Amino acid sequence: MIDGKSEILSDEEEIRVLNLNDKTKALNELEVEDIEGPSNEDPLVVTDFLKLIDVAKENKLDILSAREILSGGVFGPIYTFEAKELISGKKIKIVERCFSEIKDVERRFASVNVSMPWRKDSEPRYEIRNNKNENKNRLIIDYLYNEEQALKNLQGIKGIPAFYGAVYDELNGSILEEYIDGPDLSMLLLRDKKDRQEWDVMEIFEKLKQIYIQAAEVGYIHNDPSHSTVMLDKKSQQPYLADWYLCSRGNIEADGPIKDKYVQGLKEIEDLKKDLLEVI
Repeated sequence: MIDGKSEILSDEEEIRVLNLNDKTKALNELEVEDIEGPSNEDPLVVTDFLKLIDVAKENKLDILSAREILSGGVFGPIYTFEAKELISGKKIKIVERCFSEIKDVERRFASVNVSMPWRKDSEPRYEIRNNKNENKNRLIIDYLYNEEQALKNLQGIKGIPAFYGAVYDELNGSILEEYIDGPDLSMLLLRDKKDRQEWDVMEIFEKLKQIYIQAAEVGYIHNDPSHSTVMLDKKSQQPYLADWYLCSRGNIEADGPIKDKYVQGLKEIEDLKKDLLEVI
């Protein structure tokens, strides 16, 4: 982690930015309260569509349609919309994965107590230091930021969806990525055997393993490759591994927790393949 800039949060606390980029700023006291604060009955809040249009233009896209709901994700709604590549003029379909607020809970963030055991499911972005009691120190994970960084740096790997930008809208936001025309792998596996005969499930899992390996070699270790969203292209049967907010960064060649995590992920994929051989 980068030891970034620090700002005063309150009389007792200060907040450090651990991962820096040009747009990074520290959260203020009210924003931290919003992340951790009590829930109420406020309606769902999603990303401002005008900000989405601006980010699309920065990524050489022109939005052609309104949002259309596709499904729901763990962080909020998932939409699709039509767009046109400004350079080629080609029309394409985009997926917007929202990191939204509902009942006053900002699902884009997670706050964890440093002194308590916790599952490190992603890289923290901020650290809150309590100057009077270090046992109250906290880490804040920004899942939107982590997904943006992973997708941006994994472009070119077959099985990573094309990335069209991240929209930051106060404590909400969205990821814009390629639409994959085909089923979710988990839904495919629930079909009757005769309904999935045209799909080579073992080959799909071998390709999934290669995506996992190639991403890890770049330094991004997916923390849950066997249970995350995997979309399948219905023409090529190419899997696309999603949920890159669940990743850790590091060198898989060096002995330590990162290498251990990587090896465990490989084992989970192989174990799942073995289990499936008994039922397909």
